[in-house]
Amino acid sequence: MASGRGRGAVRRVRVACWNALLLITGLALLGLAGEVWLRLKGPFMAVHHQDVFVADVGPLLRPRTEVRWTNRVDFWTVSRANSLGFLDREPPSPARAAESCHIAVIGDSFVEAREVPISEKFHLWLEEMAARELPALDVTTSAFGRRNTGQIEQLAWYDEYARHLRPRLVVLVFVPNDFANNFPLWRSVSDGFDPEHLPYVSAERTEDGGFRLRPPDPDYRQFRLNDSSVPSLWTTPTPVAPPSLFRSWLSARIASRTDALENPLYAQRLRWLELLSQRPTRALLFDERQSASKTLRRILVPAGPIRQVNLLFAEENDGLLYTETLAFTAFALDEFKKRAERDGAALVILAQHAAHYYGGGVLARLNELAAERRIPVVDQGDFINRQGAELRDAEWAHDGHWNLAGHRSAAEALLEYLKQNQELCE
Repeated sequence: MASGRGRGAVRRVRVACWNALLLITGLALLGLAGEVWLRLKGPFMAVHHQDVFVADVGPLLRPRTEVRWTNRVDFWTVSRANSLGFLDREPPSPARAAESCHIAVIGDSFVEAREVPISEKFHLWLEEMAARELPALDVTTSAFGRRNTGQIEQLAWYDEYARHLRPRLVVLVFVPNDFANNFPLWRSVSDGFDPEHLPYVSAERTEDGGFRLRPPDPDYRQFRLNDSSVPSLWTTPTPVAPPSLFRSWLSARIASRTDALENPLYAQRLRWLELLSQRPTRALLFDERQSASKTLRRILVPAGPIRQVNLLFAEENDGLLYTETLAFTAFALDEFKKRAERDGAALVILAQHAAHYYGGGVLARLNELAAERRIPVVDQGDFINRQGAELRDAEWAHDGHWNLAGHRSAAEALLEYLKQNQELCE
């Protein structure tokens, strides 16, 4: 009987070993299948871009260099910067632009659109649709975009590049985080740059309470917020794919679900916040009665900072951070309006679909500022809703930027506006 129990124990061990072997084999085959699938679908896993500092303008892509961009889940794109340092085709010659109805599109990462091929970007869809449906207007387009920028920084692109094309229409693509990106304090807390020594065009208050523009500081590196570990804006990632694409893909999926508060960058940004709060000129902005510290922390979270900081504009309030941030964006719109009127161009804002999120508060703030300046707003979110589609269908599953459907709906919304205002091209 003891012998029977021994044989039973041996049999159970053998079954357990076989089960473990089958499990390991199954996982290995799954990993191998995932590796093969990713190598067929995604040819690389490391992003790559080369940036350069341009005097009076700030950071741009190094002209004619390759950009590889991926979130390792949804998209893998390879594009090339044009001669100006933007991710677009070569702009038309000034003569060609002047004889056409040229539209200059200006904005942040939604205009740069690293997530899609250049041929699929919304301004090119607009050009193609207008050629088919409004051929008499002879529409041409150019795009000037850079991630993590606001309208104040983008003023330099109009002055240095877009203006010389004599556009009939200037389209400002406004996304919810533009409010924060126009305010130097937000950017400093997020990036670790001194708000008085920024590497891009910014604005500052004057003694009489007005505003003035401040050019980029080429010596910005000397004034970082007491931390030499801050990465440069123009660090070029090494374009070497990891040994296992499947492991890299899996880690990206896991990272997207990791608590952002555990990210070391969050603690780093909290230290920058503390350093700025100790400056006499910034102390009022950190008044706890204004809940400034709590509010600022929303932009410090590395995962999903855009959605976090935009909660600030979900409802109107009289806090100094809220009013100052809106005031800087209002100044940026004033400057664009002034330039457009001087150059005989029309100005319109394309409100990106996510402005409808956060209870619509971001869209309400934008509409108020635009109405005060008589700047028309083309509402992409409203256009999508009128087509019976879902707003989320305009963005990638694991990335809030426009997918192909998002670019197409942006183009269609602008085309609808152009059809209703054809006199802009006359």
